[in-house]
Order: sequence, then C-alpha cells, then structure tokens
Amino acid sequence: MEQDRKRFRKGGTVTIAVSGDAANYVDGFRRRYDPNVSRIMPHVTLAFAPELDVCDWMLARPHIQEALAQLPPFIIRVAELGTFMDENVLWLRPTALHGELLMLRQTILGSFPGVAFDRTDDFVPHISIGFFASSDDLLEARDAVCRELIPFSFRVGFISYLQADEGNIWQCVDTVELGG
Repeated sequence: MEQDRKRFRKGGTVTIAVSGDAANYVDGFRRRYDPNVSRIMPHVTLAFAPELDVCDWMLARPHIQEALAQLPPFIIRVAELGTFMDENVLWLRPTALHGELLMLRQTILGSFPGVAFDRTDDFVPHISIGFFASSDDLLEARDAVCRELIPFSFRVGFISYLQADEGNIWQCVDTVELGG
C-alpha cells in the first residue's frame, strides 16, 4: 500500500522552535498579524536558503551534529521588537546571553559552503509575528505590540530543519540536539 505523501518544494530553513508557554504567547500576536500562522510553527529563524533541500541537509547533518555537541542547551530572552521595513515584516528580537544564536548561524552557514543563504550581510535572528501590505499598517501593529509586549524566555535544546511541502505547509524534517 502506497502512502499519500506530499513532496517537498525547494527551499529550506534552519530554526529554533519557540516552545511551551512562549509559543502560545507568540502565536497570540501571529494570529492577529500573520496570515501564515497555520502554515509554520513559531520559530527563531537562523538561516533560510531558497535552494536548500533535505538532501543537502542530510549530507551536512553529521558536521552540524558534531559542532552542536559542544554547545549546551541555553535560554533565549525576548524583550524587543524589530521591523524589516523593506518587506513590511514585524518581528520579535531573541537574544542569548553568550552569543549562541550567532554561533548557531555561523555553524549552519559554514556547513553549506555552496549554498546562498538570505540576508548573509544583514541577518538578525528573529521571530516573525506579522506581515503587512503597507508600512503604515506595519507601524500601527508595531506600536500596538510594543504596548502589550511582556518580556519572556524559553529554553533551547535543539535546532530544526524545516521544508515546505507542495501545499506550502512547513514541516519539521529533522532536529539536532544541543550538547550531544
């Protein structure tokens, strides 16, 4: 009996899942401002590449796993907002005490030398919470979220590789644990 499985389309992202109560809190904003809330879990974007696929990921996975074995789980704190004005995106700014987010990103980029990742020069780790048709709508939402935002934290124990299926639903294809 053959299973009905959707095929993945090109383009993959490496993320950190926003977990527990933090995920529910983030999704409260996303339900208001993100039309794709049901298509992808709340996450910190570490790296996205339009040409990355699961075959590339699986080839690089042993190197990534070895590198992440040296990094123990850590806490992310979120207390600020940011915007990508060029794309009308509202996002939350996660921070880690010892620069772990940028270290994770560098590990990912270094694991795929032939892959072109988005925003290589101006990357900011972020949790997207809204996409808007105009900058006025974006700024209005930013002001509303700024008044409501209560700082929060969550634990990071693994990274995830996500890829969208033909229905544009992002699936967690694989995870790699921190700290071995």
